[in-house]
Amino acid sequence: MLDKAAFRSALGSFVTGVTIVTARDGAGEPVGLTANSFNSVSLDPPMVLWSLSLGSHSLPAFRDAESWAVHILASGQQAMSDRFARRGEDKFAGLDVVDGPEGAPLIAGCAARFGCRARFEYEGGDHAIFLGEVVDFDRTEAEPLVYHGGRYGRMMPAADAGLDPQDHAQLVAAGLIAESAGEWSLTDAGAAQLALLQRIAGGR
Repeated sequence: MLDKAAFRSALGSFVTGVTIVTARDGAGEPVGLTANSFNSVSLDPPMVLWSLSLGSHSLPAFRDAESWAVHILASGQQAMSDRFARRGEDKFAGLDVVDGPEGAPLIAGCAARFGCRARFEYEGGDHAIFLGEVVDFDRTEAEPLVYHGGRYGRMMPAADAGLDPQDHAQLVAAGLIAESAGEWSLTDAGAAQLALLQRIAGGR
């Protein structure tokens, strides 16, 4: 029998994005949760999937929903991810809730968003797998939030990729690089991010 804790830890070696999935329940109220089990399925027709624990309180709402939306969070939306990951609170409190064309609540400021018509549901062990057809989407230039080994992270260009002025501005704003005497260097936070990426690459 597999060691469940070790298995979970091994799965954490895979770097994922972070999403919030939203829908409307049978009473028309907004529901949403944080998930990193998102994946593309097909380009023609355009389809995506995500999964949800069979023990989730939100499961009935998503099972009954005719549409739902997957929001790929931007690097500055860690607090939003934490909010939608918690149980027992109004996750939409203080948010201006507007629906997308497919009919699911919008989360503003995301790196990308996929509005989907619910198509199929499958059970896979202790999770329900939801597959939807994308009927609308949008994308911004925002850097995505990433997740690895139980911690949040962010993308960082490879050392030999070269940087244009916009890259410099983004890295400075993120606190990853700083200029001194006309030269750029990594900050402590930038060095930590680089070390993390190197460990990930070394584990392949």
